[in-house]
Amino acid sequence: MWILFFVSLIFIFRSLTRGIFSIAPDFGVLWTGAGDLIKGNNPYTNPNLFTGIGYPPNSLLFYLPFTLIPYQTAQGLFTILSFVSSIGIILVSFKILRGNFFWQTFLVAFSLTFFSFPTKFTLGMGQNNLIAFFLLILAYYFYKERKLESAGFILGMSIALKTIFVFFVLFFVLKKQWKIVIFTVLMMVTTVVITAFFFDSNLYIYYIKEVVPPLFNLSGREIYYNQGVMGFVSRLISDLNIRKYLNLIMSLFVITMVSWPAFYKKFDKDLQFSLFVNAILLIDTISWQHHFVWLIFPFIVLTTYTLRRKLYWALGLVFVSYLLVSWNFKNPSQFSEFPLSLLLSNTFYGTLLLFATNYILLLKTRR
Repeated sequence: MWILFFVSLIFIFRSLTRGIFSIAPDFGVLWTGAGDLIKGNNPYTNPNLFTGIGYPPNSLLFYLPFTLIPYQTAQGLFTILSFVSSIGIILVSFKILRGNFFWQTFLVAFSLTFFSFPTKFTLGMGQNNLIAFFLLILAYYFYKERKLESAGFILGMSIALKTIFVFFVLFFVLKKQWKIVIFTVLMMVTTVVITAFFFDSNLYIYYIKEVVPPLFNLSGREIYYNQGVMGFVSRLISDLNIRKYLNLIMSLFVITMVSWPAFYKKFDKDLQFSLFVNAILLIDTISWQHHFVWLIFPFIVLTTYTLRRKLYWALGLVFVSYLLVSWNFKNPSQFSEFPLSLLLSNTFYGTLLLFATNYILLLKTRR
C-alpha cells in the first residue's frame, strides 16, 4: 500500500508542477474572461482566448479574486485549491458513508484518484471540476444531515461554477426537498443579479444569442476526449441528424432509469445519488475526460458497499471500470479506423459498466 502511495505522490508532483508552473489553458481562459468583466469588455469576444468561454457570465464571479494577483501566482493557487478539493471529496465521501475511517483506506482512495488520467488532466488543464464537485458532494452531505438551507446554497454555488450541475436539482425535486430547491434557485438568481447589476447586463443577452446556439452543434463530437454517449455515437456515425436523435433517445432512457428509483424512499440514497453522477457523464454531449473525476464519489460508494456485503463479483466490475476510466491513449489517431476506433471509447465503457453495476446494486437495496 505504501508503495502505491509513494508512486501516486510522483504523479501528484508532476500534475501539480504542470498546473502551477506551465500553462493551464482552461484556467487562463476564465481568468482572462473575469478580467474582461472588470474592465467592462465582453469576455466572449476577446480574440486572445485559447478557446471560447462556454460558461454564463455569473460563472466568472468565482475567478474575480484571482485577477487581483499575477497570472502565474493565480494559476498556482487555483491548482492547489483543486488539489485540496480532491482531498475534500474523498473525506466527505467517507463521511457520507458513515463507516469506520481508516487512514489506510484513505491512502488507497487518494492514490487511485491520482493514478487516474482524468485527475491529471483536470489539474494540468486548470479545470474547475474538482472544486465544483467538492461543493456538490458537500451539498449532498448537508442534505443527509438535514441542513437543508446550507445544502441549497452550496448546490447553487456549485451550479454557478459548473452550469451542467443544474441536472442534480432533479434529484432533489424527486426527493421532494423543496427547501433545497428554493435555496438553490435563490443562490443562482443572486449570482445572476450581481453579475447583471455590477457589470454589463447585456452580457446575458449576448450569451443566450451568440454563445449558447453553437454549443448545440454536434460536429466534432467524435474527438477522443469526448467520452459520453454522444462521443461514442459520433465515433460510429458521421450523420449529424442520426447522432442527434440517437443520442436524445439514449439520454432520455438514462434519465428515466435514474429518475424512478430516486422518487422512492425504499432505495439506498447514496447509491441513488451515485447513479445520478454516473448519468450526467453519460448524457452530457461534451463529456471531456477531465469531467470523469466526478466518478470519485461513485467509486468510493460502490467499493464500500461491495466490501461491506462481500459482493466480490461486483467489486471486480468496479475495478475493471476504474481501469477503463483511468486509461488514456496518448496517440488516439492510430486507432482512427473502424473497428479499432471502438477502443477509443474506453472511458465510456468504464462509466457504462459502473452505471450498470450501480443500478443492479441499487435494485438489491429495495425494501
